[in-house]
Amino acid sequence: MSIRHTSISLPATLVAFLFASVAALADAASENEAWITRAAIQTETGQQIPAGAFGIVVVERPREATLLQLRGKAGRGDVILRSHETGYCLTFPLRFVAGDFGGDAISAHLAKPVRLVLKSRRVAKALANGHDITSDTYRISEDDHPDADIVIEAGLNEGYGFVFNPGRNILADIFGIETTRIACREL
Repeated sequence: MSIRHTSISLPATLVAFLFASVAALADAASENEAWITRAAIQTETGQQIPAGAFGIVVVERPREATLLQLRGKAGRGDVILRSHETGYCLTFPLRFVAGDFGGDAISAHLAKPVRLVLKSRRVAKALANGHDITSDTYRISEDDHPDADIVIEAGLNEGYGFVFNPGRNILADIFGIETTRIACREL
């Protein structure tokens, strides 16, 4: 009977250790997100952030215009995000534009409200930091798909391309956005 001795190189051991550490951190981040978003919450103004979401975007009174085959929507709305402080949410204004090729006439009118659910921490963090959000750089879905970054609840369909621009005006692009704390409670 012979004993076989196998040596493992130090670099291979380090690579295996680093890979296992990164995998453990990813699992911990996923568990942390589940804890943060475990319950639906409601703001003092009656808006609800569903369980599993980091926030919502609401544009109550968008204008819609069509010019032959071009159709566009634009308006001002609000972002409402979960806060790290229990009992509070953060809110700030944003500008919104969307468009597609679904027009069939020449018209302009007030459209139905737009409501989007922010399912990814990456989207919520980008908005909170004052960065523009364009629909072509995130995963958009009309249903609550597990891989979606943004879920369309009302006012649009997946055929629309859109942009969120945090802030009330161009000064927010220069000086940053101002957030307001509002009371929130678990449902």
